[in-house]
Amino acid sequence: MKELSKQKQRQNFLLDIIKREQMISTTELAKLANCSYPTLCRDLQTLENEKQITHFYGGVQFTGSNINQLSPHTLACLVYYLYVSITQVNRTEMLAIGQTAAALVQPNDIIFISHGTTTSEFAKALDPNMVLTVRTDGLDIINIFQDHPNVRLYTTGGTMNYNSMQIEHNPYISCDISNINLTKIFIGIGGFSFSRGVTFYDFNSFEFLRQIIPNNRELIVLADSTKFESIALANFITIDQISMLVTDWTIDPLYVKQMEDMHLPYLIAPRPAPYGNSQ
Repeated sequence: MKELSKQKQRQNFLLDIIKREQMISTTELAKLANCSYPTLCRDLQTLENEKQITHFYGGVQFTGSNINQLSPHTLACLVYYLYVSITQVNRTEMLAIGQTAAALVQPNDIIFISHGTTTSEFAKALDPNMVLTVRTDGLDIINIFQDHPNVRLYTTGGTMNYNSMQIEHNPYISCDISNINLTKIFIGIGGFSFSRGVTFYDFNSFEFLRQIIPNNRELIVLADSTKFESIALANFITIDQISMLVTDWTIDPLYVKQMEDMHLPYLIAPRPAPYGNSQ
């Protein structure tokens, strides 16, 4: 009998776990399989192409799962577990991306910061004494700048959504978008694909951002390595509209080469030094 390749053995191991758990976060799956996230994504893509699993952002479900037959309580617990896993995924990487992106901001810049976990880390990394004008649709971003005395803060105007920590754009009560001038726009994203560009999970800030991008100079995308070759609900912008993409050190070298081949400017946030280590 022909011996299975290491890749196939790993994929079979992953499939056994997914089949047993029915639904599991990719964070937990990567730990159990003891493999890198890019390797895991490639294996999951193979299994999905074989129609054995369904891969979604933050998790994976066995195709033959009888999840619809779970009790409401069990399903609620499972959804909460996935939510916690997703919101905690790559916290170190997000912190590093935020610190790297913060170095792109200059005093007296007029910037837009979209809502989100990675953009929140970026906002936290900014010099609290820097003179800035900030516009945002994120309630989390607003809270961060409460203690920044030199920041002039504006919201997009709209309806508060406390579930997503977002101010949803409302054309009837928002200002004239065509009059907004920004030096830099910093956005978090749902997914990044070399064929589709940047994709979002919702339409709430979608139209607002689409209207301000053409009038302004720099669009900086903050995307941890898990977002690569992940496609979310709605197409947003193409790669040629991106001024800079900031990602983390765990990115697959193949993706780095693709960015270079497509002449996409990028920064890779370095792995933080272990606490107590000196350079």
